[in-house]
Amino acid sequence: MNRRNLLKGIGATSAISLTGLAGCLDDESDGGEFPSDSLTWMVPWSEGGGTDTYARQLEPLMSEELGEPIEIDNRAGAASLLGIEWLHGQDDDGYTFGTANTPSWQFAWRMEGTDGWEPTEFEPIAYFAVFGYTIIVNDDYGIEDYADLQDAYADGEIENFAVQGVGHDSHVAAYLLRDDYDLAWDNVVPYDGGGEVNEAVISGEAPAGIATNTSAITAEESGNVSTVVNLMDTEIDAFPEIDQITDYGDSMSYLTEFRLTQIAPPGTPEDVRAELEAATEHAATHEDAEEWAEETGNILEFGDMDAAAEDMEGAVEELEANIDFEEFQQQIEDDE
Repeated sequence: MNRRNLLKGIGATSAISLTGLAGCLDDESDGGEFPSDSLTWMVPWSEGGGTDTYARQLEPLMSEELGEPIEIDNRAGAASLLGIEWLHGQDDDGYTFGTANTPSWQFAWRMEGTDGWEPTEFEPIAYFAVFGYTIIVNDDYGIEDYADLQDAYADGEIENFAVQGVGHDSHVAAYLLRDDYDLAWDNVVPYDGGGEVNEAVISGEAPAGIATNTSAITAEESGNVSTVVNLMDTEIDAFPEIDQITDYGDSMSYLTEFRLTQIAPPGTPEDVRAELEAATEHAATHEDAEEWAEETGNILEFGDMDAAAEDMEGAVEELEANIDFEEFQQQIEDDE
């Protein structure tokens, strides 16, 4: 699967009737056009996190395109599964949609063995951004790049490595870094989310840890923290000089690079999703959003309904092809 394949335009809506394309879509609740009332955008992470930051930047622009207000509903917990499971049970009329970070939510679902629903049951809308993991270090250790970080762990100068929770995808990334990329940490230390990892590294409680590129930008602004390696394939304009993990081994993007994917409850009609797709494209490609991305170093990248569907369809299979989940679970139990 070509994960970087972006299908621009309106190919995903080619089978929609002319009435649907004009926006004159039947709403079973009132017989009018869609949308004719406010919408709910579920974000399965807490307010102030990376996904929430993107949503609050794009929400006014999506609302502008749809002509109706959008309320952001934060439902954090269980590595995004709490909010996503809630979304699964909502009405399929298009008035409730959400953002899931592909393949992070598929990893959480596969790890937890959630019963009652599967990721492929959700209906794709589009994706609008790319973000992923980096490694940040406390500047007191004088580490300038990934090779320095490898040496510091190998020499015993530092021991602990911070991740964003037990069983989290950043947790398995830490094991991969140790086993396949010569990052010989002695202790992996789980925190409750990326915010706490940033705080731990800023304070010196942890010498280094895994952060998203979005939060790493904020961490660097606080002082005493540097980003030393990009674990994604996509280059980060905010950190043009840092190492790429692919300089030290194979790509980790199947685990460490995410698309912010708009999804709808099972059964949401394609013509309704096409309206949401168009609003997402309007927001993600709007000059105001592009200016924000340029100023902050965040990455906007639009993928249409077909691209989102392709991403979602193969995510679990690609994770399983690259990660031994049973071995990872055993490692967690051995460390406890």
